[in-house]
Amino acid sequence: MKNVYRENLPYKINMKKFFVFALIAGLSIPLFAQTREFYYLCVLVVFFLLFLAVKRKPLTLIDMLILMILTIPLHTFRFGGEEEFIRLSEIAFLPLFFWWIALRFLNKSREPLTIRKEFLLLAVYLLINIASTTNSMFPAISIKRIIILTYLFLFTYIVTDIVNNKEKINIVIKAMVLISGLSGIIAMAQSVFPQLIIFAHLPIGKFFGITFYRAGVGWHDPNYYALYLTMNAVLTLTCILSSEKQYPLFKICFLLQILGLLATFSRTGFISLVLVIVYILNYFRKRKLMISALMLILITVTVIATSTLTIYKKYPFLASVVYRVTDQNKLTQQPTLIMGHRFAAFEANWAMFLDHPLLGVGPFMATYNFQKYRPSGYKYSPPLLASHNQYLQLLSEKGIFGFIVYLGVIFIILMNINKFLRRVADSEYKTYLVGLKSAIFAYLIFSFVGETSHEVQFWLTMGLSMALFNIIKKESLNA
Repeated sequence: MKNVYRENLPYKINMKKFFVFALIAGLSIPLFAQTREFYYLCVLVVFFLLFLAVKRKPLTLIDMLILMILTIPLHTFRFGGEEEFIRLSEIAFLPLFFWWIALRFLNKSREPLTIRKEFLLLAVYLLINIASTTNSMFPAISIKRIIILTYLFLFTYIVTDIVNNKEKINIVIKAMVLISGLSGIIAMAQSVFPQLIIFAHLPIGKFFGITFYRAGVGWHDPNYYALYLTMNAVLTLTCILSSEKQYPLFKICFLLQILGLLATFSRTGFISLVLVIVYILNYFRKRKLMISALMLILITVTVIATSTLTIYKKYPFLASVVYRVTDQNKLTQQPTLIMGHRFAAFEANWAMFLDHPLLGVGPFMATYNFQKYRPSGYKYSPPLLASHNQYLQLLSEKGIFGFIVYLGVIFIILMNINKFLRRVADSEYKTYLVGLKSAIFAYLIFSFVGETSHEVQFWLTMGLSMALFNIIKKESLNA
């Protein structure tokens, strides 16, 4: 009986090692419980223990990838100070990386490594970043950003390598949809219960006597959590509209993703979602719905553009959502507040590019160079101001070569998606290709008002796209 019991356990537990772990944990709690970072680590441990509780088979690389995906909604959970830190997602990446290394180089039976041309371009992009550091105001900060990019590119490659069949890509996409949907529940709760917000409370205004707050789950900036939700939501919608496998859970998750997005009060998130939904409806030949969506967009833009004063006087909550400023007197004194000083950032970044057209001012240096390049006569901006535009940031920080290579990688991915959409017969693969393409579109739209090159969800999407290319190609060769 004893042996049978052990065989049915998902894991064999070494009691001596468990005792040592429990002893170390017991000693650590009183020493570190006063620090917020301790609880971040506890979140990761809880995620890992949940994996052990629900999984019936030994852990795999795909499981470790899903564990990392679990940490993406908690992006700002980090250990260290303002300059020196490591994020929870990066900690979760470490076991995935070392396990992958061990399997890759210790298991000789695995297929040899293959390097897609996209990764060669990413290597060129890294070299451009290194070269642009020569113009950097703070080289140490630029080098740290290059290290983060290197980690993200390596993560993308690992995703491409380990997601190597249909079963695995099904598992990963379902996990992405479910995790983002569950995070939407947290976002909705945060929007009315500020006690649940871990970082700064950003009240948006009162509606029916209830004060609403901008939710970001584990993101300091709700806008970037909105990007994460939008990329997942358009992928989920594509799976729902597909005529093939219908997953009722996807419909529930899509609703939760939309409600979570509403809780962020992110204008750019809304715009990105609606525009990409129009593309998806057109792809699936839902022409009536597409025309209705376009008409709704047109009406909304017209009302916002022509009824500013009316909205301010009669609908202060709507004014705070659309314009971010409910005080009309303050808006009169500082008219640039509607755009959040973004025009000044755009002008300054363009000036940086014109001054350093080949290699830019250095990675992550646009913010620090704003004071030097700020538009003349601009009074209200702080000394440091972010780019608020990924394309201008590429030009200002990496110059024309960095701009071309970075966007070239994305362009190649999109062209390959279109190529495989024409060739592949499997309808499920078509669904995933359109979903991933839609997620990239959402990213590109959002990038007009955000700095997005370090977003883990984007690089996960790129990795899954290339993994899908490899899977389809391998199946066609074996057919």
